[in-house]
Amino acid sequence: MEVEEKTLRILGKRGRVTIPQEVRDAIGMARGDVVSFAVVGDDCAQVKRERICDNCSTEPPQMIKLLVQAMHLAENSPQSQRAFEVLTGLSPAQQYEYVAKIIADWAERVHED
Repeated sequence: MEVEEKTLRILGKRGRVTIPQEVRDAIGMARGDVVSFAVVGDDCAQVKRERICDNCSTEPPQMIKLLVQAMHLAENSPQSQRAFEVLTGLSPAQQYEYVAKIIADWAERVHED
């Protein structure tokens, strides 16, 4: 599905731009999605929604443990152990939802700096 009209946005002082809602809707982009950027011409860049875990061989609980440990700078802290216990007690759909929210919240905090 293509967006029929060109939509303009202003690049902010920190180099940020909001991807228009109609573009996000057209490609199924949602909060927490990972996007890649590639230069495809002298004045053209491609923004693509990525699927980080296509054909992953890592089991979901192990992936969650790795995420939680990374969030705590790979320390074996009580907080990361507790987060792992909570997340592994959820259904796979709930795990996905919460991990996506954790990543989205983390990304927003990082970009606020």
